Amino acid sequence: MFLGVTGYNHESSAALVDKKGVLVDYYREESLTRIKGDKSFPKRSIQKLLDSNNLKIKDIERVAFYERPLSAFLHTVKEASQYMPRSLGLLTHQFRNFNRSSVSCYLDFARLFKGLEKKLIYSDHHLSHTLTALAYANTKKDICSIVVDGFGDRSTASISQVFDPNNINELWECPYPISLGLFYSSITDYLGFAINEGEYKVMGLSSFGDSNSKSAKLIRDLMDWDSYSNKLVADMSYFDYHISTSNSYSHKLESLLGPARNPFIPLIPGDNDFQRCANVARGAQDLTVYLLRKIFNHAHQLTGSRSFLFSGGVSMNSASIDSLSQLPFVDEIIIPPSPGDAGCAIGAALYGYLKSNSFKYFNIAKPSLFPSVKEIRNEKVLTEKIINDEFTVLETNEDNSFLKAAELISSGEVIGTILSRSETGPRALGNRSLICDGTNKDAVKTLNTVIKNRSPFRPTAPAMRFEIAKKYYQLRPELSECYKSMSATCKCINDNISLEFPTTHVDGTARIQIVDNESSLGKLLFKLEPMKIDILANSSLNVSGDPTCFDLIDGLLVCARTPLRYLLTDLGLLTKKNLY
Repeated sequence: MFLGVTGYNHESSAALVDKKGVLVDYYREESLTRIKGDKSFPKRSIQKLLDSNNLKIKDIERVAFYERPLSAFLHTVKEASQYMPRSLGLLTHQFRNFNRSSVSCYLDFARLFKGLEKKLIYSDHHLSHTLTALAYANTKKDICSIVVDGFGDRSTASISQVFDPNNINELWECPYPISLGLFYSSITDYLGFAINEGEYKVMGLSSFGDSNSKSAKLIRDLMDWDSYSNKLVADMSYFDYHISTSNSYSHKLESLLGPARNPFIPLIPGDNDFQRCANVARGAQDLTVYLLRKIFNHAHQLTGSRSFLFSGGVSMNSASIDSLSQLPFVDEIIIPPSPGDAGCAIGAALYGYLKSNSFKYFNIAKPSLFPSVKEIRNEKVLTEKIINDEFTVLETNEDNSFLKAAELISSGEVIGTILSRSETGPRALGNRSLICDGTNKDAVKTLNTVIKNRSPFRPTAPAMRFEIAKKYYQLRPELSECYKSMSATCKCINDNISLEFPTTHVDGTARIQIVDNESSLGKLLFKLEPMKIDILANSSLNVSGDPTCFDLIDGLLVCARTPLRYLLTDLGLLTKKNLY
């Protein structure tokens, strides 16, 4: 068995790959600690992998960490040292926390999982991203990998040619501190949202903005592509992320765009400052799409490839993917379901597998979107008292439970799901979801703003079968894999009823999910067909700001904290007693 680990800088996670190159199990640390974006050493995830799969330390052949810690540390310190004394705070912070950074990875393994430290190897950060994406591709050779993120080891973007899993050649990189990912995070911070958590809010907000507005045009000048040197360039005087621990942007950005938004004041469409903020978000989104198209164009020039792996945090910008797919040389774009650093645990585990001396032939098997093993603990015992005291079991038979859930959805109710295995990525695909009729505006509003307490400008994803999606949306064959994991938005067909769906954004786009017939949502849609419902609104089962629910206990707690009445589980369909 081969273990891959991420941690310390962004979301922590751990993945397990077997001797056949198959992803066996995967956990994000936040799922177990219930701390959103938990970036601590993933001790709980590693322990759960061992326990759930009945493994001992001796059963792990190699452990791979997703980046080279010393390289990452030295690059940030070297860059910051050029801006003394302004960067003194960042440098002091880096050296004071040296032993709590990823450099201490070896020591943490030795302390918590004695013996694994002797099996530890390190993968290049962007190689971990590439291997994660490669795992989800149908072909494993003669493909181009593009990675764009905040920062990894030494660079913030890269282009590699994949000849096969053992022969990946990096051809271009964007050195730190120029970073499209950190630029977008700085705008996220300026707009009053949390870095590494609120970028998707900026993406949603941008749909309300005007590309021709003054703010959007000013944003456009902050970064560019130098066609002579084929490099990203930026005016770093507007940013402080490379010299400060507390400020991602400088006072100069506020002088350019106006005062930063107060994060403690709700951002509501129609309010005084809403349009200005939306225009800033629009400018950031437009610039991101423009620069990504430049990077993809350069990648094609370097490799001649028409098939692309796209990973790194910026690839989670689903609103940019449709535009990339329209480039004339693109035949296919593959984005893994967990393209950020949390997903790098999968790539790291595969790196350990590929570096093993035990096998003469290496293969990488395409993982499921739901790799985690089914919970081994007896949830009936652990949750028995809660269910008996607070819930009524409406149905225990699976078929009857799905039928009853469909009837409730047809009547306008919102249903939570805790079914089988949890999703790999951050986007709920039906097993840890809140769902309702995707055409019922009142139900979608209840799901989004009442149960989840989300901002009203953030849309909910429509989920449906492929045959139904063709009726409503301008699907692009280049993105067929992306639609399965909500990795790309698409436009509604002109003059189509889908423009009126509550899951459609103000700009006429939707981040669709095409479901498999055998998936939980596929089974539910089958039950809904006679009820004339062919689209479900789907969002993660959690309260805004919390991690997505991991197990039944988490789901019961969401029911207790919110107006959610019904929970579809492996134990049956449950409802709160006091509300049924």
